[in-house]
Amino acid sequence: MSVVASNVSAPAPSATGWMALLQEDDLALQTAAVSQLLTHVNTLWHQIAECLPDLESMAENTELPMELRQAAAAVASRVFFHLQEPQQALRLALEAGPQHFDPLEQHSPYVQRLVAAALDSFLKVKQDESVSVPKDQLQGMVYRLMDASCQAGHFQHALGIALEAQEVEKLKEILASQDTAFLEYAWKTCVENVTAKSFRQQALQVVADCLEKKPRTEAAYDLVVVYQLLNQPKAVAQTLVELLGSDDKLLGLQLCFDLMDTGDQAFVEAVAAEIPQEGFDQARKILVDGFPGEMALSFLHKHSHADPLIMENLKKALEERSSGSRSSVLHHAAVMTHSYLYTGTTNDSFLRKHLDWMKKASNWAKFSATASLGVVHSGHITEAMHLLQPYLPEEGQGEVSTAGGFAEGGSLYALGLIHAQPGTSAAKRHESLQYIRGHLRTSHANEVQSHGAALGVGLTAMGSADLVICKELKELLDTDSAVSGEAAGISLGLVLVGTGAGNPNSKLSEEFSELVAELKNYARETQHEKIIRGIAMGLALINFGQEENADACIEEMRSDRDPIMRYGAQYALAMAYCGTGSNKAVRILLHTAVSDVSDDVRMAAVLGLSFVLYKTPGRVPELVKLLLESFNPHVRYASCMAVGIAMAGTGNPESIALLEPMLDDMTDYVRQGALMGTAMIYMQCSDSKKTRAFREKLFSIVGEKHQSTMTKMGAIMSIGIIDTGGRNCALKLGSRLGFNKMTSAVGLCLWLQHWHWFPMMHFWSLALTPTYTIGLNSNFQYPKKFSIVCKSKPSAFAYPKKMEEKKEEKKKRVETVTLSTTAKEKARLARKRVKLGIYGEEMDVDAPKEEEIKEDDAKEEVVENKAEAERKVPQPSEFRVSNPSRITASQSLVCQYDLEQRYQPVRPTATPMGVIILKDTSTQEDDELETLRSPADEPEGETVPPETFVWTPPQPK
Repeated sequence: MSVVASNVSAPAPSATGWMALLQEDDLALQTAAVSQLLTHVNTLWHQIAECLPDLESMAENTELPMELRQAAAAVASRVFFHLQEPQQALRLALEAGPQHFDPLEQHSPYVQRLVAAALDSFLKVKQDESVSVPKDQLQGMVYRLMDASCQAGHFQHALGIALEAQEVEKLKEILASQDTAFLEYAWKTCVENVTAKSFRQQALQVVADCLEKKPRTEAAYDLVVVYQLLNQPKAVAQTLVELLGSDDKLLGLQLCFDLMDTGDQAFVEAVAAEIPQEGFDQARKILVDGFPGEMALSFLHKHSHADPLIMENLKKALEERSSGSRSSVLHHAAVMTHSYLYTGTTNDSFLRKHLDWMKKASNWAKFSATASLGVVHSGHITEAMHLLQPYLPEEGQGEVSTAGGFAEGGSLYALGLIHAQPGTSAAKRHESLQYIRGHLRTSHANEVQSHGAALGVGLTAMGSADLVICKELKELLDTDSAVSGEAAGISLGLVLVGTGAGNPNSKLSEEFSELVAELKNYARETQHEKIIRGIAMGLALINFGQEENADACIEEMRSDRDPIMRYGAQYALAMAYCGTGSNKAVRILLHTAVSDVSDDVRMAAVLGLSFVLYKTPGRVPELVKLLLESFNPHVRYASCMAVGIAMAGTGNPESIALLEPMLDDMTDYVRQGALMGTAMIYMQCSDSKKTRAFREKLFSIVGEKHQSTMTKMGAIMSIGIIDTGGRNCALKLGSRLGFNKMTSAVGLCLWLQHWHWFPMMHFWSLALTPTYTIGLNSNFQYPKKFSIVCKSKPSAFAYPKKMEEKKEEKKKRVETVTLSTTAKEKARLARKRVKLGIYGEEMDVDAPKEEEIKEDDAKEEVVENKAEAERKVPQPSEFRVSNPSRITASQSLVCQYDLEQRYQPVRPTATPMGVIILKDTSTQEDDELETLRSPADEPEGETVPPETFVWTPPQPK
């Protein structure tokens, strides 16, 4: 007997019958129907949606039994959930009661979505916005969630709900009984996840109050960080004083160094002002006497791996292809590349050697060339006046001439650049500030000199919020000189950076608000675009780190009819939300990038993304991937630069692949941006096939006859960017502890303005961070026995190989024999035939001597054997990094402390990079201790100032 399979499929499930029963008057039928609908709602919700009005009517009918009403509400709630209307779903879920909706059932997507909707609604209620759910029901649900989480021991979950709901009182209850480890988790969660700055400050204050009740040794690190986040220098100072006066002095010194890492010199000086003068010499040495600056300068000078052949070859290539104005642009770019290569190293030997080459700089290029000395000697404050003496304006020269002054103005700018580095001596900086202010007041007649003086004042008084200095800069602005006014506007921003002057919640006096209002009015009235741009960038700097406090100012600038003010608004947004990852800021920037009618505004918007998202750099390439294909070349240029800034120093292959097609873009300045962006990504990367090919490409572009000036300029600057600071500096916008590095953000923001005004190129030195790692004992000496273990092959983080000088051959021979490339041995035999004089019948040359042949063979064999040996010898899987050494951000991820050695870090859980205070576990004397010395103290003697150069105009024929 055969069995025939049936082809009849089972009928599709349907809710039609149960839905029809809802119209019956019989309660039993209605109850059965609702029960069935509730069982199948997750699969048949699309059908049940047709009877939503009936279900809602049943849920609101007070004449029906409570159980039926709640069941109907539960069905309707789930249908609204599937329709992606969480607010309606939440309203009905709360009516359904706990038997149908348990907010603690966290594994259900339905519950998770409704809990999120409840928190959103609760926030809206607290902000006096109307919602569909009663406030008491929302509050009861949120409180029940937190209480139940605490009872179950899920304190992290309770903390998250309290932060989402912005419930300060509940936050106090949750944190009151927690240990220091949980409090550390709490403040980190606040920083990373709380978007509203006002509530974040309240939450951090709660954490600080809880930490204050813990033992000082246990909670000191977290306290200092939290108080710094709260901008409370007095509280930071009190904590440090307690540590420095106890057995935990070393921890106190470590925290002083960590404090310096943020680059906020004004805050550091405010802390130092609260520390007693007597008995705390070491702390003051770190905070205000310039020891960190000396240490960075010493490392960059002694451990510089700058390749001297780079500038020699670049100079030679430019001289071979020089012609007219094109030559002056590229000459200036080469001068800036020299300053980038040797930033902070104090090595200006190339300039001394080629003074005739430097004399080619004229007018503003001469201003820039002189200022570039401030980049090379960045942080070298002890010798600053001596180095720049040949160029500085003469004292007591009376009325300043209205013409010339390019070297004088450049030297004042250089003086500011030298002293603007974080960690330099406050006293020396103040002394230089007074000197530059004197020239600022007397140089109004000479716009070149006043331009340099204004920038110098802004750099040396950065973040000081000195009203007198602001008024002096405003006086210069009122002269209505385009060049001077631009510098004055930028410098006002530098002096008031991060203060939020003019904003509703600013802590500064009313006079500052009036000053900012006057700046905005001046920008509307003046006809000089340079002044408008200076003021716009000044306003952007003022709003650094202000977040929502800056929203009113940013919106006012964004709605301005002048595209330059809208341009400034994009940078104001980038500065205000720097490092926050704010979705609101990203949304506005992306919208502007594709909608504004001004190319410059769109470009600034794309660049702003790299500031807002620098803590999550991988998001930047994802966001700008489509923008790289934009028809607008300004957007493509900015996208290249944004990817480079975000992924700087990572060597990220995906980002490199994104920029590779842009290197052949049809627009020259897009190619320039792609070159500089790629150079940023390859900063501090070791040798590889890709990096070597890119370096060779840069030099080949410089030497190509048909490349445009803009592209060549990008290639020349990229040569300096990729090896900046003697290959010991990185582009970093964040500190080791997660703070925004104010100096770096400001430096990078202003460096990007070189698009409009080339002397802004010098701000690159402020954007850089030395990547040294040095362990110090209690006497600030570094023990050579201390080392750090790197779990990687040595070649992975090695310095790139330096270029080799090509030697000219003594004899040139014409070879007619075609060498075989199919086999190594055949090629070698062919070379020997050439050396033996076997050329052919028509060639008549002297045969080499037998000794020469043997010598050549021996050299060839040594080279081949060495290369073969290098290939065969395996590299160790780990190695030790000596003290001091360079450790890059990528390398720090595979580094760890050896806790068995004599010298131990005072904070063994910290990232092994930067300054590390060590405790000596042995009582024996250590002879292998070294003291840091500045470049001026080195055996070769004092640094000699470079010879001044004078530009002589060509005589008419």
